[in-house]
Amino acid sequence: MIELLITVLVIVLLTSVVSLNVGRGGGEIALREDAQHLLALMEYVQTEAEMSGVDHGLYLEQKPGRGIQTTTGYWLRRYDQGWAEPRGASGVLIPFVFDDNTELWLTLADNPNVEIGERDPDLRPSPQIIFFASGEVTQGYLDWMTQDTQELIFRMEWSFFGDFALLPSGQSLDAFPP
Repeated sequence: MIELLITVLVIVLLTSVVSLNVGRGGGEIALREDAQHLLALMEYVQTEAEMSGVDHGLYLEQKPGRGIQTTTGYWLRRYDQGWAEPRGASGVLIPFVFDDNTELWLTLADNPNVEIGERDPDLRPSPQIIFFASGEVTQGYLDWMTQDTQELIFRMEWSFFGDFALLPSGQSLDAFPP
């Protein structure tokens, strides 16, 4: 009887450890899918800027809410009156909401510490990342970290010529050569 109880206890412990690991893996898979989706959108916007002959951009906004900071990426288009959300984007260029447990650090070639803050709804801010109609992109990288442990999960890098890469855990393509 004791041997049977010990066997059941070992099976229960193994099952709980496996279920905890599977639960974490699902979150990482969803986060990777979000990062790949954003990368695909950035490539799409670069192509759209080249094809339309009009500059496009990505504005990152971070605002506090319910004890957690929420980060949203807004797609913008340059008009004669300034930057605004694109008209008739057919649902592709809707605002991109990042996972609540992530913190973002944006670094650009000409500005190493870009502040991601709350935007004033009355103003038309310029995007931090610009996709020029000529095919160039504001060179930089975006670090995705967990909000609680500050562990680097992904780094998304892009070059001046729009070569995009998604790198796990801080691998670097050296987007800014010395």
